[in-house]
Amino acid sequence: MKLTWEQRKLSEIATMHARIGWQNLRTSEFLDSGDYMLITGTDFEDGTINYSTCHYVEKERYEQDKNIQIRNGSILITKDGTLGKVAYVQGLTMPATLNAGVFNVEIKDKKETDEKYLFQYLKAPFLMDYVTRHATGGTIKHLNQSILINFPVYMPKKSEQEKIGLYLMQLDSLITLHQRQYQKLFQ
Repeated sequence: MKLTWEQRKLSEIATMHARIGWQNLRTSEFLDSGDYMLITGTDFEDGTINYSTCHYVEKERYEQDKNIQIRNGSILITKDGTLGKVAYVQGLTMPATLNAGVFNVEIKDKKETDEKYLFQYLKAPFLMDYVTRHATGGTIKHLNQSILINFPVYMPKKSEQEKIGLYLMQLDSLITLHQRQYQKLFQ
């Protein structure tokens, strides 16, 4: 039996948005507490968001751009500094938005593409290999949207995507659990 996985461009299956220049936040706008969380690339931890390290912003900054308002199931990719770190948003309990340097990747048609599959695909070495070949800039590289839009994604049927995505998420959880147990033993 031959596998029939279709190759698509990331821009065909998802939108990518980031905080645009004039919307950039000054660190003086970062709050230690509040009702609107601000997620930055430094809050990424092993494919998830460490909410305890996040800052907060005023409501006006949260409402400034709907395209970078984050929800559970959002896929985030760092685009500046440490390129191509990917996080899957789970367990978010309040409204959240992105700081500069992070793309919000939103699936266009959830009947066609599984979020967990796409997250795992973007987290795999394929993206970083692609980015390394296409990134621009001097010492600090930047992942431009023009690079990401053409990133090739191999797509099995939706039912297969769901199985692959779930399996890899469970494997990630198991690895994290074992790492924590190992760290406790040797602390």
